Amino acid sequence: MKERPLWQALKKYEQENIKGFHMPGHGQGRAFAKWPLDSALDMTEVPGLDDLHSPEGAILDAEVRAAGAFGAEKTFFLVQGATVGLQALCLANLREGDEVIVPRHCHRSIYGGLVLSGARPSYLSSILEKETGLPIATDLTALQSLPISQYGDIKALLALRPTYWGTAEDLHSWRECSQALQKPLWVDEAHGSAYAFSSLLPTSALKLGAQAVVHGSHKSLPALTQAAMLHLGQALQGQEEEHSRQGIMLRNALTILQTTSPSYLLMTSLDLARASMEEEGELLWQKTVERASFLRRELNQIKGIYCWSEEIKAYSTVSEWDQTRLLVVLRNPYVTGYQLRQLLREKGAIEAELAGPNYLLFLLSPFDHPEADGHLIETFKQVDFSLEGTGKEDGQVLAELFQQGHREAIEVRCTPREAFYGPRRIVPFKEALHKIAGQFICPYPPGIPLIAPGEVITPALLEVVHALERAGAKWQGAIDGKMEKIAILDL
Repeated sequence: MKERPLWQALKKYEQENIKGFHMPGHGQGRAFAKWPLDSALDMTEVPGLDDLHSPEGAILDAEVRAAGAFGAEKTFFLVQGATVGLQALCLANLREGDEVIVPRHCHRSIYGGLVLSGARPSYLSSILEKETGLPIATDLTALQSLPISQYGDIKALLALRPTYWGTAEDLHSWRECSQALQKPLWVDEAHGSAYAFSSLLPTSALKLGAQAVVHGSHKSLPALTQAAMLHLGQALQGQEEEHSRQGIMLRNALTILQTTSPSYLLMTSLDLARASMEEEGELLWQKTVERASFLRRELNQIKGIYCWSEEIKAYSTVSEWDQTRLLVVLRNPYVTGYQLRQLLREKGAIEAELAGPNYLLFLLSPFDHPEADGHLIETFKQVDFSLEGTGKEDGQVLAELFQQGHREAIEVRCTPREAFYGPRRIVPFKEALHKIAGQFICPYPPGIPLIAPGEVITPALLEVVHALERAGAKWQGAIDGKMEKIAILDL
């Protein structure tokens, strides 16, 4: 029999009975028990099933119902993740040389939109959590202090809310600037799809006045991977006609960017997720928040670890916090997050969402395995945090290096589009110092670039990359999967 490596790997994961605290949000299919999604529903654009690129029947009806549920004026179904929604916003609204205000800790997907449009990012620096070095909000000092006249070329503002780890920043300053400029506020709310359906989760960006919001629906709702939504909110005062035009341009952009053979399983999962949340979302997320509180109490009794809690809101501009994101900080000097993730998998078949130098992130879903929480606690108790590690980097040292790299001033030599099309060559990583990056240097997850194409490679960032590589970080875009070589630009 011929080998089927991917299918076999998936079946092996399933048979190991892994308790997965990770995406997608359907709990390894448990959310679809009542409304099964099987291969018989994998259809095409036959009569009666509508057309995503020109919807006028069932798909349009589903999008309209989604808009009503999320509080949007118009909603577009996406079958290529939140990524394609962000890129469509850029392609539809930005042109060569336009500027867009973005936080430096934005997801790498926005860079694709900047390459497509030719727009130039105007970066805002990040506020870093002191113990992990994680970017938890945008430093809005520049946005609040510079005269509006200096933003004359700005065409849009893009906020990231929430972060991967659940911190949600105040949008007040973003809205003020947006209104003063009469330019739209877009929000990457990829990890906040559930916010419209629970009073215990952060307020949704649409409710806070954003003109466009992108959801990675599969991340937290019971939807299949890649299923996502793009929502248009209310227009800025006096911009109603332009806002209406934007809807037409977005549909055109999505027609170019999205496949002409969209998956009906993905689209159907979006429809099911919306209905499920409208019917019982408040109760489902209440129970999930209660689970999160229980897990924090129990895990905080284990010496050597600590879970983020309400105190994270003490940081400037962090106004709300998603409690269903369980961020576990390691205070043991000998164990890194990468090592602990492996230990949890080996000892208790527990799989985290992501690992970092001195932290692990666990995502809670209303559809998790009923025994998962107890299993997580017991597995943590089995780990001897007093043992020395394997000689790899100390987690706290790594976190400090990470912070140092993020605090360095970013030197941008060219736009993402210029970097994408620029001449490049491959060199050993040690020879890349002070050169211009021709590729992402991006730990994945979370997908926040340490270095983006067109930026200068500094000594501090070089040191961070080497340390993370030794510790076991995973990369996207790495040549041969390792950071031994890198593409640099010859400009």
